[in-house]
Amino acid sequence: MKRAIGVKTTRITIETETRVIVRRAQATLSWCPGCRAEVEVITLDRDSLVESTTAAQIHEWEATGRLHLSQQVNGPAQICVTSLLQCFG
Repeated sequence: MKRAIGVKTTRITIETETRVIVRRAQATLSWCPGCRAEVEVITLDRDSLVESTTAAQIHEWEATGRLHLSQQVNGPAQICVTSLLQCFG
């Protein structure tokens, strides 16, 4: 008679979470050169980004081309909401 051999499996799940906290941002429709479409953008002022790590993450995403950021002459910076959401995917 054969004995059943048990196989032990260990599963390790690593969950990561990224948070971007933006306050006092206004959402409007605007042209995004990166998307080449009219999309929702949020307008940021200097107090919009709560944490310095949030600002650093946004600058990193912009530098790699993942985040579409535009600014009109003498206007505030605008972030494409579509590209922002894709940064989390």
